[in-house]
Amino acid sequence: MIILNESSTGCSAVISPVGAALMALTLSGNKVIEQVASGRPELYAGVVMAPWSGRVSDGKWVDAEGVERSFQINEPARNNALHGLVFERSFEVKKSTTSSVELYIDIAATDGYPYSLRLAVSYELEDGELYSSFAVKNLSDTKAPFGIGFHPYISTAWSDSPMQLQSSAKSVLELNENMIATGKSSVSTAGKDLQSGKALSDVTLDDDFTDLEFANGITSTKLLTKGGSGCEIWQEDIFKHTVIYSPESFPAESGSIAAIAIEPSTSEVNAFNTKQDLLVLSPGETRSGSWGIRLVN
Repeated sequence: MIILNESSTGCSAVISPVGAALMALTLSGNKVIEQVASGRPELYAGVVMAPWSGRVSDGKWVDAEGVERSFQINEPARNNALHGLVFERSFEVKKSTTSSVELYIDIAATDGYPYSLRLAVSYELEDGELYSSFAVKNLSDTKAPFGIGFHPYISTAWSDSPMQLQSSAKSVLELNENMIATGKSSVSTAGKDLQSGKALSDVTLDDDFTDLEFANGITSTKLLTKGGSGCEIWQEDIFKHTVIYSPESFPAESGSIAAIAIEPSTSEVNAFNTKQDLLVLSPGETRSGSWGIRLVN
């Protein structure tokens, strides 16, 4: 594990090289993310999901040349390829300081994904906030489809007051029994409007939210008390989606707690087939983006 500290603000983070996962985060003494009891990224806790996030239906997709490609099914109950190729792989540390780390991994071409990429992920504590970014370069001589998402579980156990979930999303994907998108609805029609906030006690979600409202290239999802304090997960506009998942419980080291996954994602579920918001990298092209977590007072 890699431990980051910013002692002047009472902030710390734990990063696992496996999946470049954000395993724990304390901001100004508040345990915003609690580490899973096993010390491993179970429930995909904190991992980087690339070169796709979410699901590929039946593990199959067709490339730009019309060739059908297949990924290993790792969600057999729904017959999907889930969360990419790197969440169980170890990243290498490129550079680190007391309060920051940059990791990277090379994604080699395979029959299922015939492209070579270099993916770098960084985490930094600064002025009481967590900043995270990615940069991906296409090392192939052909265009490469690409998507990325991050999977932090935000604890609600550190707040003394009930919290509300707030998002600017105007739309949510309609999902079938295998969690594959079949369309898109307004959040109000779907009964999942979070624009004015909704009590976490009234929320059960495993949904892909989109049509986010960006101001100066940034949007955020907030967990706030009625008094307006809490935290927010912000993301740049390369992340067109926010996936929100509320498990029944989260197996933290401190015991079973309430937590919610708030996942900045560049593209929608099954994007290798729908192509919706899928990034396409030209040979030698690099794309990058940032997101982060901060307290709101």
